[in-house]
Amino acid sequence: MAAGRPVAAALAAVLSAALLAGCSSGAEEARLEHSADYSAHPHLKVTGYPVPETLGLVQQVVWRLADGSADRLVKLAAAEGSADARRAAAEEWIRAYGPGAAGEVTADFGDDPASRQTVRLTFHGTGQVKELALRMDGRDGGDGWRVLLA
Repeated sequence: MAAGRPVAAALAAVLSAALLAGCSSGAEEARLEHSADYSAHPHLKVTGYPVPETLGLVQQVVWRLADGSADRLVKLAAAEGSADARRAAAEEWIRAYGPGAAGEVTADFGDDPASRQTVRLTFHGTGQVKELALRMDGRDGGDGWRVLLA
């Protein structure tokens, strides 16, 4: 065996381990963030027919409204319209529904989704209702479920 091969093999092993650790730390960070969000907000009441992806998206929309986080709400948005329009819509939703989202909320999911789903949010503390339109985004839905901010 050539003198450089053991060093190269060891270096490859170390780099692979570092890459795996980096990937898993991102997943761990996301899991911890979700756990913190889940414990910091009232539980969402659900009726209808969500799938795990649409349920998770709607839960995050409600959390972002309650937190007043326009930046994080925009990250959940479908790529429709300009970035400025999505940002303005997020800020308006927060002004309008943020106080209600901080309390008891029910999400009524429409029929089993294929590529679109309508969800009716009821904010019990304020008596407000907001209808969300969810859709698969990106080329052939490759970007997953997103909310239309309009």
